[in-house]
Amino acid sequence: MNDTNNDLNLIPIDLVVNNKDSRYLESFKPSNNDFSLFFEIIPEEETRSTLIQIDNFGNRIDLIPKKFNIISSIIEYGGNSITIINEPKSNKDEEFLILFSECETQELYLFQPHKVNDEPKKLIFKNKATIDSTNSNKLRFSSGTVNKENEKVIMVCEDHTNEKEVLHYLVEINLKTNEIETIEKGNDFYAYPTLYNGKDKSSSSSSSLLLAYTYWNFPNMPWDNSNVCIKDLKTNEIINISEGYEESVLNPIWSEFDDCLYFISDLNGYWTIHKYDLKSKKRSQVIPSELINFKEIGEPMWYFGRSYYGFITPTKLIAALADYGLVIFNIETNQVEQIIRNQFSHVKSIVASPSLSTALFIGGSSTVMFSPIKLNYNSDLKKCEFKQLLNAKGGESITDSMISKPIEIEFNTSSKSDNLIEKAFAYYYPPTFKNSSSTPPPPPLLVKSHGGPTDRAYSVLNYEYQYWTSRGFAILDVNYRGSSGFGKRYRKILNGNWGLYDNADLVNAALHTVKMGLADKDKMFIDGGSAGGFATLCSLTFYDIFKGGCSYYGVADLEALFKETHKFESRYQDTLITKMKLDEPNGEWKRIYRDRSPINHLDLLKSPIALFHGLEDHVVPYNQSVLMYDHLKSKGIPSILELFPGEGHGFLSKDNIIKCLEYEYIFFCKLLNQLPIGIKYNNNNTILS
Repeated sequence: MNDTNNDLNLIPIDLVVNNKDSRYLESFKPSNNDFSLFFEIIPEEETRSTLIQIDNFGNRIDLIPKKFNIISSIIEYGGNSITIINEPKSNKDEEFLILFSECETQELYLFQPHKVNDEPKKLIFKNKATIDSTNSNKLRFSSGTVNKENEKVIMVCEDHTNEKEVLHYLVEINLKTNEIETIEKGNDFYAYPTLYNGKDKSSSSSSSLLLAYTYWNFPNMPWDNSNVCIKDLKTNEIINISEGYEESVLNPIWSEFDDCLYFISDLNGYWTIHKYDLKSKKRSQVIPSELINFKEIGEPMWYFGRSYYGFITPTKLIAALADYGLVIFNIETNQVEQIIRNQFSHVKSIVASPSLSTALFIGGSSTVMFSPIKLNYNSDLKKCEFKQLLNAKGGESITDSMISKPIEIEFNTSSKSDNLIEKAFAYYYPPTFKNSSSTPPPPPLLVKSHGGPTDRAYSVLNYEYQYWTSRGFAILDVNYRGSSGFGKRYRKILNGNWGLYDNADLVNAALHTVKMGLADKDKMFIDGGSAGGFATLCSLTFYDIFKGGCSYYGVADLEALFKETHKFESRYQDTLITKMKLDEPNGEWKRIYRDRSPINHLDLLKSPIALFHGLEDHVVPYNQSVLMYDHLKSKGIPSILELFPGEGHGFLSKDNIIKCLEYEYIFFCKLLNQLPIGIKYNNNNTILS
């Protein structure tokens, strides 16, 4: 059957691929109310990334020449690839100037998008200190902050000159002379640099030039324990605001209205907004978590430089609540003025302009995919107008009845390793495919295991899930213990228990839906990517409830992974499992790693598995999937392996995404002895033949 024949109300696969939840990643602070700027990944152009300009009528302009692909590979996951040097004052302002990272070489380019016949100009560094200018393509940059007084930009720099010892710095780049200078080093990682010109109220001149930034050191990840600092660039004095505290911090923002540095911290158990007062030199919590129903502001920093709040007036903040909407908070009265839930359940990358009474963000809900959103409001915030600037590409024929709405469920869980009973959470999506029976049986179930493992499931329209539900499968998207969005304790309870609690929760979530009559116990499947792929392989190996599964670039051998992975996650195992002690080759750590690695327990594995992996994956090397496949084939377990040239950790190519999704669907249908429907691109006779 052809996918374009939609008599059965099937979600077309092209709609899935063209509207991935990662299509829109960043919004930029508005400088004019007539247009907005967003960062977009375009699947139709082989996942080229670019800067787009959208007017208030939804007209979209790609501002970057087609031959350029803008993306930073810092920490392999990237983020904040574009720095706006001169903000555009109009939609054709020729003085509009940006600095961006080019994907292939990671080199920096200056470009004036509205200047006629202008071409991006590569920065050729003149070495000043620390950086080897002859190896500029060994450097990766992110998160620029601009000092407009002297035309300099401060950025995070990741130096790959020596791949065995990747270094992080904060660097200052002189845009007049192209000199690059290290201004802060010595910590393992830096993020979120942001400048502030502190003004002496009695004079018109600047009294200080302050740089706020965050940093963290091994073995911590930024969501475990990190620091926020202020450095006076004129005196070199450093204030470590986090000194003496165990907290995860992110997203520092200066307020010109009260000379305070605002930032997100989980010091009191939940990520929320705190501040440091330059005058009193004291810190305090701004938004108590109990006032926002213990919903978190912020998320783990897998992506560099994302913003979760901003000032919409001198005394009012707007912030994104994890899968709960938006909050407007008055910092003078210490009161919540509004919690806005009816428009968007999950928001990322929010920026605001008090002078324009405008905020921009990327938001979604159970009926709206992640999209560029503009919020206009009046001075007293009595009227808030939301405008979705771009709709789903190709979604004009999709009706409300074709969309499966998630149902949030809570269930009891425990693992084989202990008898501790805990609560965990999931979203259940019922199938929309019309069963002709008057009393339809429980549907087949696909359990989704998110990555991280500190990522989370959220209730935003995801056309990949709708692809499955329109073909008769139910989806169960699980927030297992270790997921973010539920507070520090829930996130950290997985520490030391990775490979135990997460897969136990996935199994218990599936069994819970069976008890509720929402799934057929003999037709349950599981899939996931990265850490979710590891949980998938563990669930298939150490439990016997799933008929089959699919691992996307998943972990099969923990010891091999952490001997080969990249710098950012090279000590992650110390917290998630236990420290590797290579000088004790027969130590207790070795037993723990072996016990939790699916590759070492294939005698327990009975379920068929599909394995998909990119050949350029520097996070989880592709040989993890090859080893798993070889063992499965040697045991005669039906399996498929697809390796993709040019793909890294997470697939970007439209053709590859289509191939994986259709192969996975066909694979599961064959295990159910049912014919797949709505296949457009792939010949199902080649799978498991």
